[in-house]
Amino acid sequence: MRVWLLFWSCLFLWSCNARQCGGNKKDTVTDTLTVAEQWEGTVHAVTCEDIEVKISFMRKQGADTGTYQMIQRCKDNNNTFRDEGEWYIRKGKEPVYVLHGDSGEATRYYKVKGSRLVELDADEQEVDTYYLERVE
Repeated sequence: MRVWLLFWSCLFLWSCNARQCGGNKKDTVTDTLTVAEQWEGTVHAVTCEDIEVKISFMRKQGADTGTYQMIQRCKDNNNTFRDEGEWYIRKGKEPVYVLHGDSGEATRYYKVKGSRLVELDADEQEVDTYYLERVE
């Protein structure tokens, strides 16, 4: 009888690992960053022909903050600049995306205006010549 009890106990413990029984299982759904939004457009510049800009906002599922990646590429010479960091949405009369870059650059501000993402200057006024469109 003890042999059978020992056998069944070992079999149960062997079959009940963390994945099947839910112990210490890491929730990969909430730990995975997904692309929440992507915006892109072309900005006219003095230093090169035009600059293609693409911003990707990533976040964990259900979060209202996350990380971003901005890629800027000059069309005439292919110089590419990347900026990454964290973002959050400051709620208010008009929600504003606040971007803090890892490189220590100044904080950037954007707001959604219709189907466009509009950059705001340091005084949070719209920059008329700079807007991006949502990538579907």
